[in-house]
Amino acid sequence: MYNFRNNPIKQNNPVIIMLVTALFGLCVALYASKSALAQEGIRIAAVVNDEAISLLDLESRIVMAIASSNVADGPETRRRMAPSVLRGLIDERLMHQEMRRLNIKVSMDEVEQGIRKIEEQNGMKPGGLNAFLQSAGIPMSTLISRTEVEIGWGKVIRQVVIPSIRISDEEINDAIRAIKSNAGKPQYLLAEIYLPIAEPSEEVSVKQVADQIFEQLKNGAPFPQIARNFSHSASSVGGGDLGWLSSDQIDQEISATVGVMEPGQVSVPIRTLGGYYIITLRDKRINPGIVSGEATLGLSQFHLTIGSEATIEDKTSRKSRLAAMVEKLKSCDEFNKAATTSGSPLSGSLGNVKLSALPPEMRAELQSMPVGGISSPIETGGGIAVIMVCSRDDGENSMEAIKKEIEEKILIQRIDIAAAGYLRGLKRDAFLEIRL
Repeated sequence: MYNFRNNPIKQNNPVIIMLVTALFGLCVALYASKSALAQEGIRIAAVVNDEAISLLDLESRIVMAIASSNVADGPETRRRMAPSVLRGLIDERLMHQEMRRLNIKVSMDEVEQGIRKIEEQNGMKPGGLNAFLQSAGIPMSTLISRTEVEIGWGKVIRQVVIPSIRISDEEINDAIRAIKSNAGKPQYLLAEIYLPIAEPSEEVSVKQVADQIFEQLKNGAPFPQIARNFSHSASSVGGGDLGWLSSDQIDQEISATVGVMEPGQVSVPIRTLGGYYIITLRDKRINPGIVSGEATLGLSQFHLTIGSEATIEDKTSRKSRLAAMVEKLKSCDEFNKAATTSGSPLSGSLGNVKLSALPPEMRAELQSMPVGGISSPIETGGGIAVIMVCSRDDGENSMEAIKKEIEEKILIQRIDIAAAGYLRGLKRDAFLEIRL
């Protein structure tokens, strides 16, 4: 180091001053660059009461939502998804804060069980989700925090919301009268994706997200996963499933669209008072009304695929061959083993099915068939099938059992409505600041 006192070069030498100034400027620039990089990593996307949601939190969740939904990734996709995902993160932060206020805990065992359930729903082996997230560059902590909040919020609802719900006998009787009046009318098995619009300024961005989700669904993205990651309704936890609904149980704007849909179709985004809905019609039937003592059958199917060009002679030949193949099968184990050789993905166990949910031609043949019985060949699902009855429960022939089932359905609906209102209240009372 130079000693300016002893050095013969004058202290105010312009060359020295210029060099020192340049070095100082370089140090400042390097420090500023490093500081800017650090700041970018901790930039705030939103503030919820006294807690921040960082851009890193938002980016991790967007990547997880895209990866798990099979949505095509890209800068434009991430930009459009950001507002919807951020709203979800804000809701989660409010839920977590309420969990802390109520001193509600979620153990790691509960989280692990929740993650295992997700793996089972997606046909993954234990540890499959961790491997999937690692391959996508997503920290496991992102999934853990989300699962913890889902479980904890369920505990909040059980502790605070459910005890306040009362269902009167008159409400149950009203529901029974409504079911009877709808008997013989169309009924729809629906699932939903709901994107709310809280402010008029969100109209364009939410519509863009809805349009992009619709395009991804048309290209084969799985509806339940999209609903789980992007829908803001209470049904999102169950993949958007709404169960069987009659026209008078559906919003007027949605009912008009559902009425002209075919099973398997997905609606374009439907604008309602609160936001946009995307609906899929999973199935439709004629409402059976009140069915006392309705049978539930455990069924297995042996299905042979036939092309649309098949002649009547071809179909008759296939039916004869299929009847001969199953004639000597005595148990469902034998039946299922034989069915695996068909090469059709529709072969195998159908699980437990209520008799009223079956197509009319199947219902007529199976309604009095004993366990171990096999139907005659039936044209269905792009081919020909025979059905074996593996188990049978003819149900309770009592109105009390029917009333109990209706009460449970009303309770679930009330819980969903009350939980949504509870969350809206938390949001209304919170300090929220979005910085994007």
